[in-house]
Amino acid sequence: MRRFAILLGALAASACGGTRGPAPRPLATSISAERPLAELPQQELQQGQCGMALWQRTEPARRIAYILDEPPSARIVDGGKVIVLARTASEGDPVVRHAPVQRFAGAGHSIAIDVRIEQREGLLAGAVIPEGTLTWQSARGSVVLPVFGLIGCR
Repeated sequence: MRRFAILLGALAASACGGTRGPAPRPLATSISAERPLAELPQQELQQGQCGMALWQRTEPARRIAYILDEPPSARIVDGGKVIVLARTASEGDPVVRHAPVQRFAGAGHSIAIDVRIEQREGLLAGAVIPEGTLTWQSARGSVVLPVFGLIGCR
């Protein structure tokens, strides 16, 4: 009990005063299942489309979302079925036709992505996503997952 009181006091003291930057993003916070989204099978781009593939930072990494610029939609797998969600909002300057913040909803699900997109020398018709988060919500609960990915165009 004494340890708990000391820990609580230390946490309270560290929360007081001082200048702080923005709160850090959660690495993974699960309110529902351990693996809420199943791995998405390989996806194909049609001529003129740009797709963003996102992998969950696990070992091994799992492709859990595929975002299309046209039609603006996201694909995920839940309950063994591929579900297509319509884009409801996007924020930020698009890079390779994808905004860094996007929201999607439909079929009782919603996802929000917040990623950092980098164009790199030598990479034609695409970009790299070194880090970001995907927030998934459904009737079963919600989870924030760390992701990375690629954007490619055809």
